[in-house]
Amino acid sequence: MRLDNILFRLGMASTIPGARQLVNHRHILVNGRIVDIPSFRCKPRDIITTKDNQRSKRLVQNYIASSDPGKLPKHLTVDTLQYKGLVKKILDRKWVGLKINELLVVEYYSRQT
Repeated sequence: MRLDNILFRLGMASTIPGARQLVNHRHILVNGRIVDIPSFRCKPRDIITTKDNQRSKRLVQNYIASSDPGKLPKHLTVDTLQYKGLVKKILDRKWVGLKINELLVVEYYSRQT
């Protein structure tokens, strides 16, 4: 999953574009290293935190306080006191709950050429 999407799902940002901005402005660490690429692919057991400065923590603190903990997906965990999130596992297609017929998608795009 993408880092900006994970930040949004953890409740560390109010929108996905807001999460992209947090990443672009270097407020987010993945496994202790600054990541400034919103499309960064996170893997299981990746730890997502904020930088140790007050400005970064304040930005995320406002969003975490207003987010609903009941909406947190099962593949993510969040520690609201340390402003830390953990990717437990990668989502599979069955969990999403969408019924997609891949053959129809391929058929549609094959006619576009």
